[in-house]
Amino acid sequence: MKLKNWFLFLCVVLATVCACGQGSDEEPEAPTDPNLGKSYFFLEQGKYREYNVYEIRYQAVDISDTLRYQLREEVGEAFESPKGQISHFIRRYTRPTSAQAWELDSVWTARIEGDKAISVENNVPLIKMVFPADTSRRWDGNLMNSRQPVIQRFKTFNKPFTVGLNTFLEAAEIEISNQDDGITFRDIRREVYRDSIGLIYKFYNQVKLCSRPECLGQNKVESGRLYREELIAHGTLNEED
Repeated sequence: MKLKNWFLFLCVVLATVCACGQGSDEEPEAPTDPNLGKSYFFLEQGKYREYNVYEIRYQAVDISDTLRYQLREEVGEAFESPKGQISHFIRRYTRPTSAQAWELDSVWTARIEGDKAISVENNVPLIKMVFPADTSRRWDGNLMNSRQPVIQRFKTFNKPFTVGLNTFLEAAEIEISNQDDGITFRDIRREVYRDSIGLIYKFYNQVKLCSRPECLGQNKVESGRLYREELIAHGTLNEED
């Protein structure tokens, strides 16, 4: 009888352990919010953003133009495309200094389409973000155009980022490209977005280096552009003085 009782006890213990193991295996993981990050690509009608811009346009070795000006983006009204996509007009204005009036420079459009944030810049659609946002995500920013693929990633998400004297909490830094062979070319591009504001910083350094014998390895730029954009103001149009 003792042996039989011991056998029954052992069966009960094994059944309990198996039941607990099955329960943990079947327990679903907490779902990721599919909309995570969409508020960083801010498209609320009537919002505006202003930037200081610093730009160098390289024409040849030791020949370049340096520009400093201000840029303003206004999120305009929404419209529906023939395919049913809802986009917003993004009106872009520039001025040499804050003492001068804004002048219309161009009109872009932007939209969130499913799990993608898309900006149409000079008629070229670019995938700026994918959702849900995560530092493990990778995507081709040129998937919707005919340019060469460029694999982008969230370098950081929901982390502080400093622009000038301002530190923005809840920022997302996107690495578009980080290539530099030190001999023939440099392509370093990144954009930073702030939750409920939009783009707060943009840095593009796309240049061709001189590889002729007389300047090979001297890091001299032959052509291309360096472009830096920093947020200085943002708000709502009807709240301006």
